[in-house]
Amino acid sequence: MHYPVKADQLRELARLYSVQTTYEDAAGKTRKASKESLIAALRVRLPEGTELSDALRLRREAFWVKPVDPVTVVWGRRTPVVELRLPRIFAGPVGWRLTFEDGSTAEGRLDLGDAARSRVDGEFAARTVTIPRRMPYGYHTLTFEIGGRDVQTMIVAAPAKARGPKERSWGIFLPLYAVRSAENWGIGDLRDMVRARQWVNELGGGVVATLPLLATFEDEPSPYSPVSRLFWNELYLDAEKLPEWSDDLREVLSIRSLKSADQVDYERVSRIKRAALETMATRFTQDEDFVRFASRGAYGYAHFRAAKEERDSANYHLYVQYRMAQQMREIAGEARNSGIGLYLDFPLGVNPGGFDAWKYARSFVKGVSVGAPPDLFFTQGQNWGFPPFDPDGIREDRYEYFRACIRHHVSHAGILRLDHVMGLHRLFWIPEGGEAKDGVYVRYPEEEMYAIVALEAHKHGCAVVGEDLGTVPEYVPRMMNRHGFRRMYVVQYELKPEEVNPAGEPPAESVASVNTHDMPTFAAFWRGADIDDRLEQRLLDRKGAEEEREKRERMRRALVRHLKARGLLSNDSGDTKAVLEGVLRFLSGSPAEIVLVNIEDLWLETQPQNVPGVSERSWKHKFRLTMDEIRNHPEIKRILEAVDAERRKGVHGRQG
Repeated sequence: MHYPVKADQLRELARLYSVQTTYEDAAGKTRKASKESLIAALRVRLPEGTELSDALRLRREAFWVKPVDPVTVVWGRRTPVVELRLPRIFAGPVGWRLTFEDGSTAEGRLDLGDAARSRVDGEFAARTVTIPRRMPYGYHTLTFEIGGRDVQTMIVAAPAKARGPKERSWGIFLPLYAVRSAENWGIGDLRDMVRARQWVNELGGGVVATLPLLATFEDEPSPYSPVSRLFWNELYLDAEKLPEWSDDLREVLSIRSLKSADQVDYERVSRIKRAALETMATRFTQDEDFVRFASRGAYGYAHFRAAKEERDSANYHLYVQYRMAQQMREIAGEARNSGIGLYLDFPLGVNPGGFDAWKYARSFVKGVSVGAPPDLFFTQGQNWGFPPFDPDGIREDRYEYFRACIRHHVSHAGILRLDHVMGLHRLFWIPEGGEAKDGVYVRYPEEEMYAIVALEAHKHGCAVVGEDLGTVPEYVPRMMNRHGFRRMYVVQYELKPEEVNPAGEPPAESVASVNTHDMPTFAAFWRGADIDDRLEQRLLDRKGAEEEREKRERMRRALVRHLKARGLLSNDSGDTKAVLEGVLRFLSGSPAEIVLVNIEDLWLETQPQNVPGVSERSWKHKFRLTMDEIRNHPEIKRILEAVDAERRKGVHGRQG
C-alpha cells in the first residue's frame, strides 16, 4: 500500500476491516490511531502490493458476491434469520436444506417476493429471510440453492445464557507448578492436584483453580504462551501412577535438589522427567484406544514437536499426550462427581512458533502481535508476543480451531476462566518491529464467538468466567451479563480510597477473590511492596511512587474502617493478617457465587507468582510450605473453615 492516502478512504477501509480509528484509554481520554498505525494493521490482511483504491473495491465486492455469511447465530431455540445478498433482479424462489448436527434434515423453498430489502448497493440487494424451523442447540448446516449453485452457512444454535456453577461455593487458587510435596519431582503434578482438591472438599469447598495446564516449550514455560491449546503439558503427569512405571526408575532420578529448590528449574525438571517418560514409552504397547486418540490430531502434534526438536521423538510425544489425556479425563470425572469440577484457565493466545500457529495458520495474522496500549500501570504499553486471530480466517474456517480449543477445555472443566475476555470483542494489534503505542484495536465477530463458547459450555455442563479486569468498555460486561458469562470481582483491583464502601460489593454472578496471579500477594499489597517494585522497574518515577504510597495509605484506612463498621474487624490497627481475614469474611458473606482464596496469602507470602514483563521472576516461585504442611497448618485450616462457615450462611446484610 502506498502513499499518498486519502483520509476518507483510509477510514472507510478501516471500517470494512473492523479496525478502530479511535479508542478510550485507561484515563478516559479518546486516543486517535495514526495514519501509519491504521495502514500497518490493514496491510497485513491485504494481498501484497494491493493499492488502497483497489483494496476498497475488492473488499466491497467480496462482501456482495458472497450470498450468505459463513456463520449465522441463533440464540435459544428459535428460527434462523439469515441475510441473503443477491442480484437486485433475482426473483427466486430459493430452495433451502437444513442438515442438523445429528444428521437429520429438513428442506423447503422461499419466495423472495415478500422478503424485505435491508440494504442495496449497485446491482446487489440484501434480503432478510426466516427459515421456518426452530433450532435445537448445536452446529447445523443451512444450504441455499440459488441459481443452480449451493451456498452454505453454519448455524450456531446456542442457549441465550450460559449456565452457572453447580452450586454456591468456595475454593483455593493453586498454581500447580508451585506445589511442593514429598512425592513430586521438583514441580507440582496431577497427584498434587487430586490431593489438593480432596483436602478442599474435606473442608467444605468445591473448587481448586489453577493456571493453564497446556503444553509449553522448555525455554518458554509461561502458561500463557502454550505450544498448543489442544494438548496438555506432560510435566504435570503423575508418572508413578502409570502402568509403565517401575520402582527401578526412581533409583536413577536425581531430584533431591529439585525438590528443595525455591524455584522450579524447568530445564532440569524437563530433562529428568523426560528421561523417565522416554523409558516408559518404550514399554508401552499400543491398543485400539491409543490409535483412535492418535488419529484425532495427536499424530500431527507429535511429529511437529519431533521436527522442532530435530530428533526421533514422535513416539514419546504420542505416549505422554495419551497418558496425560487419560489422567486429565479421570481427574475431571472425579472432580465433577465430588463437587463443581475442575476450574481451568483458557489463555488468550499461543506461542508464535508453536503447533497451533503452524497447523492453523489460516486462523492467525502474521506481521502483528497482540498486546495492550499504554495505561496508568504499564506506561509504555505491553506486547504479549503472540499472533492474533484473523477475523476473516476464523469465520471462513467455521471456527474449526476455536471450537476445538474451547471443547478441549470445557469437556474437562466445571468452570472455565477466559483470560482477557475482551479478546472476544477486540484485540490490540501491534505491528512487527513497532512499539505498543503504535498499535490499534481490531474488532472481532463477538456474537459468534460468544455463541460458540456458550454452546460448548452447555454441551459439557461447564460454567464460564470472563477475566474482565483493566480497561474494559461498557459493552463488554453488558454482553457478559446478557449471555450468562460470570464476571470477576477482585478486591485489590476494586479498592478505592473512599470513606464509604471502598471495596464495593461483588456481583451475584461472579467469582470473587482478593487478588489474581498477575497481582501482588495481599501482604505485599498491604505493605506497599509492589510500589517499590514498580519504581525499581521504572514503571513509576519517584513522584509517582510517592503519590501511589499516599493513595495506598488512604485505601488502607478506608478499608479498615469499612471492615470494622461491618463487624468484620475487631480493631483498627491494620494488622495484615487480621485485615486479610476480614476481607475473606467480607467476600465469603457476599452474593458472589464462587470465592477463591489465594493459598499463599494465608501465610502472608510476599513473592508474586508473576511479574508481568519480567520473565526471570515469573512462573518459577514455589510455595514456602509443602502440601502436607499446608494441610496440617492449624491457622490455615481455621481460616478456611471460617470461609466455609460464612459461605454456608448464605447472602446476608451487615451494618455499615
